[in-house]
Amino acid sequence: MQNDKFAPPPLGMQNDKYPPPMGFVSAPPQPGYPPPGYPQPGHPAHITPADTYGGPPPPPPQPPRDPPTRVDPPREGCFQRNQKNKPQPNAVGSAGLIFMSGGMNIAWSVGFRGAIYYSATQHNFVAWFIGAIIGAVASCLLANKVAKKYVLQFSSVLVTIGGLVIACTYNNGPGTVAACYLDGIANGLIFAPFMALAGEISVAYKRGVVTSNLEQVCFGVGIFLQIIYTSSWSATSYYNDFSAENMKGVLSTIFGILALIMGSLLIIESPVQMLADNDEQGAIDALRRLQKPCVLTEETYDQLAEHKWYLAFNKDMSKNQSISQALSTFARLAFLRVLNAMSISRFVVLTLAISIYGSYGFSSASSWFVGFAICRWMGTVIPSFCTDCLGRKKITCFGLLVSCGMSFALGSQYDVYTYMRGVTALLMVFEFFAGMAFSATSAYLSEAYPLGVKQHFIALTFITEMFVFLIINVCTYNVLQAYTYFYVMGAMYLVGFILAVVSLPETKLMTLRGAQEQFSRFLNTRF
Repeated sequence: MQNDKFAPPPLGMQNDKYPPPMGFVSAPPQPGYPPPGYPQPGHPAHITPADTYGGPPPPPPQPPRDPPTRVDPPREGCFQRNQKNKPQPNAVGSAGLIFMSGGMNIAWSVGFRGAIYYSATQHNFVAWFIGAIIGAVASCLLANKVAKKYVLQFSSVLVTIGGLVIACTYNNGPGTVAACYLDGIANGLIFAPFMALAGEISVAYKRGVVTSNLEQVCFGVGIFLQIIYTSSWSATSYYNDFSAENMKGVLSTIFGILALIMGSLLIIESPVQMLADNDEQGAIDALRRLQKPCVLTEETYDQLAEHKWYLAFNKDMSKNQSISQALSTFARLAFLRVLNAMSISRFVVLTLAISIYGSYGFSSASSWFVGFAICRWMGTVIPSFCTDCLGRKKITCFGLLVSCGMSFALGSQYDVYTYMRGVTALLMVFEFFAGMAFSATSAYLSEAYPLGVKQHFIALTFITEMFVFLIINVCTYNVLQAYTYFYVMGAMYLVGFILAVVSLPETKLMTLRGAQEQFSRFLNTRF
């Protein structure tokens, strides 16, 4: 009974308000262990099994990293890659047909037209270039406001009407002027939007081939066709009911009709523009249809993510920043396109005609003209398939350097008091390497300018080129001093070569975002 005072309280009374009974004293904490109670600094809190059920807690989120700007092509063969990406060139192929008609009209305007039997003025030969400038200005006003499909369909109708006017008339000067205006406006309308579209729908490892074949090769095909049939057309056949002029109209009509059909069925709008319009589902569907088979793959979502990065990269730029960056790029690309116009200008064609007729006579003139056409076209075709493997800059610099040497050689060999046999051969070599020098400019146009002003500056570059064509066409050709033109052109090609070595970037296998970043720097000495 004496020990009852040391007995614990009843169970119902054991709560926090009662102090621990006498005789029940907790042991002091052991060294290295925290005292009981709340978690102490330097020691982890007690964790129940439910807190760690399913594994350790996830790590804290890391800041996003920019994706790479260079894309390695898949390991599959070239044939498999071409088949997989075939819808991409098909989507813009209808514009290539219109460019073929434009190439025919360029060749006709600079002198490859044979004999004409109607009263022609200077206006006849510059009408196409004026129309092209008008169309390019109109395309700036319609940029990203009208679907490219509708622009293509309207341009196809213009080309068809212009072709029918020439095909159905005979020795009609005013009709020819009207047809040239219609065809020129059509080419100017689609040039900027479809060069931009070709760059935005192509995968990085196919962009060079798609853009070069769309523009340079298709314009070259038109020039090639115009030279072939006009040089092969008998002079006496111009008195017949069907002349070479009518043939040009028939071919333009065919190109216009085919472009209308292909454009209505195969064209695919830009997924970049769809994302800009907050239509992500439409962009995914467009990317799906731009490859074979038309199914969603991991590559589809990779391209979607890259387009989002490209769009976000350009949205961070103000309008003034975009224009400032575009002006630097315009100075480089416009200069190259001016050299392109000078390489196939009216002065070059007249020099070719003088050298052929003076050295070989009229009997073999047709063969030399055909050889000239083949050299120009092959000089464009061969490099266009190498821009994604050899690179843009190497081909451009090599072509400019050789063309520079050929220009000086032509100036030194030009002499109307001699047969000028060497001038004919030099002109053919010059045209081959000139075609090589400008084959990659198509890819540069599609990827260099900031997105906010891309179509406007592509159109401005095209206008500059057409303006040079127009100026040379209205200038007087001095037969005795034509060598001056080639010396000046050689000097400009030398400047172009130095400019390309110093400032042109190498953008093969690069995303649009990466190519734009490269062009934002004026100095680019790496090959």
